[in-house]
Amino acid sequence: MNLSKWIVAAVLLLAYTSQTMAQEFITQVTVNTPKIQTVDPKVFKNLETAVEEFMNTRDWVEDEFEPNERIELNIIITIEAEKSQTEFSGQMTIQASRPVYGSGYNSVLFQNLDKDFSFTYGEFEVLDFSENTYTSNLTSTLAFYAYVILGMDYDSYSELGGEQNLQKAQNILNTVPRGAGDGWIAGSNVIKRSRYWLIENLLNPRMQDMRRGMYQYYMLGLDRVAQPEKSEKGLASILAALEIVQSANQNYLGNMVVQLFTDSKRDEIINLFKVVDINTKRKVYQMMVKMDGTHANDYRVLLK
Repeated sequence: MNLSKWIVAAVLLLAYTSQTMAQEFITQVTVNTPKIQTVDPKVFKNLETAVEEFMNTRDWVEDEFEPNERIELNIIITIEAEKSQTEFSGQMTIQASRPVYGSGYNSVLFQNLDKDFSFTYGEFEVLDFSENTYTSNLTSTLAFYAYVILGMDYDSYSELGGEQNLQKAQNILNTVPRGAGDGWIAGSNVIKRSRYWLIENLLNPRMQDMRRGMYQYYMLGLDRVAQPEKSEKGLASILAALEIVQSANQNYLGNMVVQLFTDSKRDEIINLFKVVDINTKRKVYQMMVKMDGTHANDYRVLLK
């Protein structure tokens, strides 16, 4: 290979490596269509591929993620109604997992069932998105959750480190026009669960302590538990983080974020603390039952 060809090859390799390193998500998408009868199933297979490419190939942030830092993202879209050949409604389940340092274990960072999801999609459609302009409900919803998850991920590595990404999620919500779906608005439901309330909670000053607690839970907690010489300090940090979450829950009753936290952390917390001393187990039990009372029976293993 002559020098000029070598240089071109090296530049292309560098560009490819940079693009690969910049990827923040490893996304797997499943589209379920239990009630769809008229639309060609190939449309939904193409939708799976389009969403995966949209999430995986876009540079969401300027920072480069190492392969072992990437967020595992699982998206399940369940289509319950077809309004036309290209217009659908249903729900979306989103689960994001963050790697825990030195463990080979991924901890669920975010888990949500979005019950009010409507969108349009045509076969082979290219998914387009701009942060400052509404393009479609599909890409706005995906981008909204991408920045929420990145905000929570950054919070887990530094105190309030995800602020910029959470603000981007807020900006996306602000670009969505009226009539795009109830998932974008406050609504009048007693149970405040929507995209509107999710970002409202995360940016509400009353929840800042909880966001700081996520740094304590992850960076000072889980990331240490896998290291034998630091595991005791790690558990102590996680316990302190739970106290912070409980306090935030009391300061902002009925908030959505603590509900999402307990839904995603229930099994993890039980497994972390079921082998500690009985006094600590009782303390964890009492805190979690106050925050997650409908699943009180799940925590009873901590009393044994």
